[in-house]
Amino acid sequence: MGALENIRVLDLSTMLSGPFGSQMLGDLGAEVIKIETPSGDGTRIYQPHFSKGTSMYFMAYNRNKKSVVINLKTAEGKQAFYDLVKTADVVWDNFRPGITKKLGIDYETLKTINPSIICASITGFGTGNPYGNRPSYDLCVQAESGVLAMTGEKDRPAVKLGVPMGDLGGGWYAVVGVLAAIIERERTGKGQFVDVGMLDTLVSLHGYEGVYYLFSGIVPERLGTAHRNTVPYQTFRTKDIDIAIVCGLDKFWFALCKAIGIDEATAEKYGTMKLRYDFREEVVNMVQNVLLTDVAENWVKKLDEAGVPCGAVNPLDRAFENPALKERDMVISVDNQGETIRLIGNPIKMSASKQEYACPPQLGEHTVEVFKSIGYTDEKIKSLEECGAIEDSKKK
Repeated sequence: MGALENIRVLDLSTMLSGPFGSQMLGDLGAEVIKIETPSGDGTRIYQPHFSKGTSMYFMAYNRNKKSVVINLKTAEGKQAFYDLVKTADVVWDNFRPGITKKLGIDYETLKTINPSIICASITGFGTGNPYGNRPSYDLCVQAESGVLAMTGEKDRPAVKLGVPMGDLGGGWYAVVGVLAAIIERERTGKGQFVDVGMLDTLVSLHGYEGVYYLFSGIVPERLGTAHRNTVPYQTFRTKDIDIAIVCGLDKFWFALCKAIGIDEATAEKYGTMKLRYDFREEVVNMVQNVLLTDVAENWVKKLDEAGVPCGAVNPLDRAFENPALKERDMVISVDNQGETIRLIGNPIKMSASKQEYACPPQLGEHTVEVFKSIGYTDEKIKSLEECGAIEDSKKK
């Protein structure tokens, strides 16, 4: 049994932030019903990779879900959605603020239908502020949050993070908020509205960097892979690929020096965190010059043996060969209409709760199944199909 067994989520989200978070809920055992328009989630047709006509982008964020097609712009479709809300625990969306109210599916409306409903909304800038109605994507939020300006090499243009942390972080925080709301509902019997802004999410992830600024007023400069206050803590070039080395404690510094052949007197010269901070350039250049004499694999082996935190800067082909990922089932296989596709597994491993993976759904694949589960008759389903309120892909 999954940890969230018997929790029903109506997922109205599209693109990335919403689907990523609702997929996490599905991985943890919730029944996630993806409510799609007749044209479907736009990422179903994202270039360039497809399996059986569906984009692998869509596949990346929509496993463990059922797809139901409802046209919420019709009165019949909206009523069908309301009937689902009566049976649901969570309504999940990433619409721009105001859209749910316009559609008549906002929290204030839905709580009159189901007082215990929990509504979660992920937006670019949250609700109740001057930016609230702006459309936004991950890159826009990285820019507004200060994250983009901090990322990249000094004296070179800013670069976006390699993964869309505004989207992903929004999904994570919304999941946390929903789980907390479920726990509180056990105590009060009432639902609530969970409001997550991607801008808030990225600002919260500034952590110590943001607090440093709030304390000192100093705007941080870009440091590439280097750390603001720990030296050495960055990537270094070798004869082939780069490696990352972290000396977060003095003991790691001395172990590093011994492993790569820096003499004891020199190690002592920079033997404290403050000395290495004060003489950052000297320390980094010294270590860099030594590491250029051999290949990354040999250095990683020596540093591992010495207990120094390190890692090769792997491209994805090498990263996915990591034995730890294989042992922890971080690459999974699912069947998509007879074609086996590989996806990334759920990093949350639980000792008692069962975890299974179902292929991302075809558009409208579960429409009939879901409405029958709430008591709709064949005749009622047929009438809704005929008026364009719902669709079932199996009948196309």
